Amino acid sequence: MAKNLTKSVMHDYEKIGECRISNSTELTHVLDLGHQPLANNYQNEADVDIKRYPLNLLFSTESSLVQIKETVDKNILFDHYNWVSGTSKSTHLYAEYFFSKVMKRIRQEDKDLVIEIASNDGTFLKPFVESRIPVLGIEPAKNIARLANDSGITTVNEFWSEELAIKLKKVYSPAKVVIARNVIPHVSDLQSVIAGIETILDDNGIGIIEFHDACKILEECQYDSIYHEHLCYFTTKTLMFLLNKHQLHVYDIHKSPISGGSHVVYFSKSKKAKTRELVNIIEKEEKSGVNTLSAWQNFAQRVIKHKKETLEIINSFSSQTIVGFGASARSQTYLNYCQLDNQSIKSIIDNNPMKHGRYTPKSSIPIVDIQTGLRFNPDIIFVLAWNFKDEIINQCRNHDYNGPFLIPFPSQPYVVE
Repeated sequence: MAKNLTKSVMHDYEKIGECRISNSTELTHVLDLGHQPLANNYQNEADVDIKRYPLNLLFSTESSLVQIKETVDKNILFDHYNWVSGTSKSTHLYAEYFFSKVMKRIRQEDKDLVIEIASNDGTFLKPFVESRIPVLGIEPAKNIARLANDSGITTVNEFWSEELAIKLKKVYSPAKVVIARNVIPHVSDLQSVIAGIETILDDNGIGIIEFHDACKILEECQYDSIYHEHLCYFTTKTLMFLLNKHQLHVYDIHKSPISGGSHVVYFSKSKKAKTRELVNIIEKEEKSGVNTLSAWQNFAQRVIKHKKETLEIINSFSSQTIVGFGASARSQTYLNYCQLDNQSIKSIIDNNPMKHGRYTPKSSIPIVDIQTGLRFNPDIIFVLAWNFKDEIINQCRNHDYNGPFLIPFPSQPYVVE
């Protein structure tokens, strides 16, 4: 039976009528973030009237999965991409840490093929290459896949699926490690993607999924992480629900600093005893209520309050110069929901040169390098990429900026002098 989807008039997005992992039609509306532009749809000119899509959050009674109602065509979202993993020093450090965590979980003689799904520019595969471990990246964005291949990371320019896994298995040996970092929440055809992992994974191999923890989103009111690329907001319980449908079993977990609070789960084809850390996380989730509808209804009320608090601070600087830092995808939801634009924010500094000279979608704020941004002599810097707060503050101080910073999350906006 086909998925219960309603096609839009424009034919470039669909509205789901059933849960993305359980197929249940018992979905409850939680939050409306308005009509939003695609978060990575940066523009070459200011004040361009671009397409916007509804952005609504739903809760599934059967699976407890929090998910968005709208599914934008994946080719529109990911064919050309502007996010590059390697632009942040923190990300490089985390890549080394991530590598060490993986290596502790595989046997020395198992140094065989490592596959990363949505491998971006290959930053997280480089430590494996440097240790002479065979790798294969899978990256759907043509421009990013080209960057990875040019840097020596063998990368296939395709969307991951069960069909692709079957093709690869005819060419490569089964993978001893399959990594999917911060990609599973982006996937519209979850069943095919997980089936593909099960297909390519060696019987004694390790699967690894990193995901932005819905507990963090709930507890810290991180509604800026809700945008069209992120279709699902997983807890450990809901991810285990999905994996179990494909006879894959989670046995371990650790925390990650990525995206303002993530988890990394380890799973296998055979059942293994759950680690104490995994049991503790599951118990903590149950106590938090993150898998209940009432918790997310309360979240929606806090989002409305957060917007009001943001605007109060911004208005208090209305006669002064505000410069942002971090033209991240997540900040676009926040800016557009709060209706902040180039009248409120002079420019946004970003360390990714691919974004320089461009404008944020709908809000039309120019994106610049740090030297250009600081030449505006800001009275306050608005740290939109707040999950890199410490790195950004240090960078600004090293460029002789001595003013205050507005930090929008976690929980509530506040000013650091």
